[in-house]
Amino acid sequence: MSTPLSDHYKGFEIKVQALRRAKERDEPEDVARHFDIVVTIARSAHGDSGRSVMFGVPDQEPFDSPIDATRAGIDYARQIIDNKIEGQSVEDL
Repeated sequence: MSTPLSDHYKGFEIKVQALRRAKERDEPEDVARHFDIVVTIARSAHGDSGRSVMFGVPDQEPFDSPIDATRAGIDYARQIIDNKIEGQSVEDL
């Protein structure tokens, strides 16, 4: 399991995990890989850990690296915080 990477945006802490999917048997070695991406969003707090909410990032095109997958997770979390994703909200945090 990968270690979550974190970012801060508009008073929220964002943690992202990009989990590499297993390679299919018939896939060539050099093919771009799919990642399952999970983001956790919490209010930024000093010293205390507050309540957090976990969101799965919808399926994406294959990524060249886990760094690209993580960037997609951070972008998705920022869109949630900005209320740009229908049905996803951090209003209760």
